[in-house]
Amino acid sequence: MAVQAHLEPRHYQTSEAFASRVQDLLARSVEGLPEGEPRLVAFPEAFALPLLFWLETPPQVREAKTTLQAALLTLKLDWRRVLRLGLPSPSAFYHLRAETVWPVYQQTFTQAAKAARAYVVAGSVFSPKIDWEPSRQLHPQGWGVYNLSLVVSPQGTVLGRIPKVNLTSHERMALLNSGQSSQQTLQTQIGILANLICLDAFHESLIERADQSGAWLLIQPSANAARWDGPWSGDKAQIEGEVWLREGLAKKLVGRENLRYGLNPMLNGQLYELYFEGRSGIYGAGQTLALADSPVGDTLLRASVEVSRSP
Repeated sequence: MAVQAHLEPRHYQTSEAFASRVQDLLARSVEGLPEGEPRLVAFPEAFALPLLFWLETPPQVREAKTTLQAALLTLKLDWRRVLRLGLPSPSAFYHLRAETVWPVYQQTFTQAAKAARAYVVAGSVFSPKIDWEPSRQLHPQGWGVYNLSLVVSPQGTVLGRIPKVNLTSHERMALLNSGQSSQQTLQTQIGILANLICLDAFHESLIERADQSGAWLLIQPSANAARWDGPWSGDKAQIEGEVWLREGLAKKLVGRENLRYGLNPMLNGQLYELYFEGRSGIYGAGQTLALADSPVGDTLLRASVEVSRSP
């Protein structure tokens, strides 16, 4: 299942509202499915990103004109904790907000995945790599900040924290770090899965690595900051959505040794100066199994495929 989701501030202002949003989307995604059959639900890239700006923040942060203004205002409002961190402004913002956002992000998706009895690719959020250890409790692993995607099991445990490797110009301006290309596949009870965040799935080297690993399913959580029917950023004479569908997962899966299917859940809506659109899809090699009718609004896509469990 691929979840196409529309951003609305009311879903991100409290932990309860965010949990309700995730639980609703997951429940509707698996509604009516046979009990006991494997199920996987994928959310879009940056699905949890608005939590950084809107979770438990005052109106002036939510009403800022840009993400930079919102981030700087957040730092100003909590300057004592910022001084204790001793980090430059961009890193300080992500580390400061991770203390509040990461527990909500992780707990919401682990609980929802267990309730839905599904593997869940939980979109992504901008964050340092977070660990938990009894004496230190929740703490960052180093000072780097990544576009990180959680993958959660039907038992409600985290299987992996997948970093994005190839960053967009927006992500580079936000001073994110590039992840390692060896961390994009996971062994599960339904076989090996590959999670290539948005732009990563357009890079042949990462597709090849995923195929070599034995992955049968490629998940591409996406948040494309462009008009679907507008000019393509690589060539203004071409249309963004047409290029996306022509060069996307259906094409990337053709002729592969192991990769058979792909999920591309897409985000849409407004986050300050950023505007996202995209038609979510489910693909086989050279074919579209399901495609959202519109590049905006919520859409839940399903497709049933044959999979073999790992020994």
